[in-house]
Parts: sequence; C-alpha cells; structure tokens
Amino acid sequence: MFFKPDKCLRAGRIFIVMAVPWCAGFAQESQQQLEELRRNISQLQQKIGSFEKSESSELERLRALDEQIDLLSRLAGKLRRQEAAKRAEAQETATGLRQTQGELQRLQSLGAQRAVFFYKYGRMKDLEMLLSARSLNQVVLWAEYQRRLLANDRRVLAGMKVKQERIQAQNDQLASELAAHEKMLAEKLKEEGALKQRRQQREALLKKLQKDKAYHQMQLAEQQAAAERIAKLIAAAEAMLQQQQQQQALEQQQQVKEQPLGRSPVDLTPPMANTYDGPFASRKGRLPKPVNGQIVGHYGSFRHPVLKTITTNLGVDIAAEPGASVRSVAGGKVITITWQRGYGNLMIINHADGYYTVYTRLSEILVGMNETVAAGQVIGRVAEPTAGQQASVHFQIWQRTKEARSQDLNPEEWLQ
Repeated sequence: MFFKPDKCLRAGRIFIVMAVPWCAGFAQESQQQLEELRRNISQLQQKIGSFEKSESSELERLRALDEQIDLLSRLAGKLRRQEAAKRAEAQETATGLRQTQGELQRLQSLGAQRAVFFYKYGRMKDLEMLLSARSLNQVVLWAEYQRRLLANDRRVLAGMKVKQERIQAQNDQLASELAAHEKMLAEKLKEEGALKQRRQQREALLKKLQKDKAYHQMQLAEQQAAAERIAKLIAAAEAMLQQQQQQQALEQQQQVKEQPLGRSPVDLTPPMANTYDGPFASRKGRLPKPVNGQIVGHYGSFRHPVLKTITTNLGVDIAAEPGASVRSVAGGKVITITWQRGYGNLMIINHADGYYTVYTRLSEILVGMNETVAAGQVIGRVAEPTAGQQASVHFQIWQRTKEARSQDLNPEEWLQ
C-alpha cells in the first residue's frame, strides 16, 4: 500500500480563505459620527433640563425634544447596524474555523493511517524492495520518494495547524469585539429607553398643545422656513456644480493655449452631466413612490383646520408604518443630510440636470453624504408619528430653472 504523490500534493493545496472586511478609515469615521451624535444629544438634554427649571415656553421644550428624538433614533440605528455587522463577521470566522478543524482532523487521520502502515509493513517492504530491486538506483529512488512523501505530510499538517491557530486568534479577537458591541447594544437599549421616555413626554406636550394656536403657528412657520432652507441648499449645490464646470472649462482653455502645433485639437465640448440611470425628466409619471402607502397629504394650497388660513404643501405626505423602508425614486447623489425644524431628519438627492428630490420625517438615515445611490435603494426608515397623526414620509421634487431659481414641482404628476 503506497500513497501516490499527486493525492498527497492535492491534500496540501487546501486553503482556507478568511475574508474579514474592515476598513480602518471607515471605522474611524463611523466612530466620529457616533461621538458627534452623543455630544449633540447630551447638549440637547442639558437644554431640555434648563427649560424645565426655568419654566420656559412649552413650545421651546417641544422643539428640543423633537430634535433629541431624531438624534437618538439615528444613534440607535447606527449602533444596531454596527453590532449586526460584527455579529456576521464572527459567524463567518466561526464557519471558517470549523472547516479548518475538519480538514485538520482528516489529515491527522490520514497521517495516523500512514504511520500504522509504515510501522507494520515498512521494514518488510524495505526488504522486499532490496530483494526485488534490479539496481541500487531503484532502491535510492524508492527511499527518496518515501522521504519526500512523509516530509510533505508533515508540511501539510504543520500548515494546517498554523492556519487553525491563526483563525482561532482571529475568532478570539472578533469575540472580544462582539462583546464590545454587545455592550454597545446594551447602551443602545438604554438609549432607546430614554428615547421612549422622550416620546412619551413629547406626546403629553402635543396633546396639551393641540388646541393651542401658537403651536400650529409655530409648525407653519417652521415648515415655511424649512422650504426656504431647502431652496437655499439646492441653490448652493447648483452654484458649486457651475463653479466646477467653469473650472473645467478654464482648464480646457489652458490646454488649448499650451497645445503644441501639429497635435490633435483639445475637445472643448462641455462635459455632460452625470444622468445616473437616465435623464430624470424622462421619468415623469413613472417614478415609484419612495415608500409603499397612500398619499394622505396632497401638493398645493389648503385651508389649515385650526388657523383657518391658506397654507401651501410643497410636496406630498405618504402614509407608512413606522420603521418602513424609504427608497430613492431614482439614481443620484446625496448632497444634504441634516435636521430641519418642521421636518426632522432631512435628505436631498441630486439627480442631475437640475432635478432634486427631498425626503423628510426619517427616523434613520442609511446612506452617507456624497454617496451615489441607485434607483430603489433603501436610504432611510420612516419616523414615529406625532400625537394624533399618522406616520408618513414627506416627499418633494425640485427643479433648478434657467433663471437660477429653485422651483418646487408637483410630485403627484411624477409618481406612478
């Protein structure tokens, strides 16, 4: 009984590939975002405490509570995603470790069988080889073959042990990190408890203020201010884009001046804007809703039920369950993530050609600034509703006109 070299060599070609995706720069940036959220939440908590002690306006307390609730929701979401990612890494490492242990046991069993065979028949086979060999060269070749075969087995076993130790060390490290994230998860649960308490405080305040005209006037003023803020953000984005295009044009003109005679001329055609997954204008009437649900707040002017004044809704309100996925209606680039009075967490996506979409009333934001998103990509979650109201997402579409003005469009003419 002999073991062929090709089988042993194939056994030696077993590799366990561990893929533990981790980017130090991304981790550092995420940690900085968490710390910033914690600082802002702490500052708002101090502000709320000072309001309670000084008997400040209940409207001011409500404002601070609104902002703190949104920040707590974002913090909890980030912690939950990080803990889930670490848990998946630990599971992947554990799977790799089990595979390596199985391979090691198989090779150890093979080595034991070979050792038993060599012990039982090694000397007899040596004698048979010596008696049946036609030349001394055959004896030497057979001995060298056996030596190399055993050496290869030892290398395979040693290599597998090294891999097992390495994976075990990685598993221990990930287990430690997972424990840290379990602690983070406990912290998140604690903060969610605080979040629940703040929501209860907010609900109590809202019930008290429902019939207060000052509250509704504040809401209306904040929404009007938010609309102006959105227009300014879009104008700033367009100005930056125009500046970049002008810089590119100047660079091309400079290349023309420096172009040697006889060379092909420099193309002075202005670069086309990135249309992502196609021109946004061509999708009018075919855009999917950012969230599954019915439109409960329509675009345009309406009479306020309490103030009895004519107000304007610059977008649509789409009913949805709290925590439901909010998706980008088209491909584009995230240019703004902020918190805005009257709307809460707010995101703006640039779809090129002067078109922008706005998403508000989000509890979580799942994409980052300057991130390119695809049509249908989940970008956030629906926030909890206010007292006596239905959970919904507020959605707007804006266009930057040739006169360099931001114009709100009727989303109902664009959505399917």
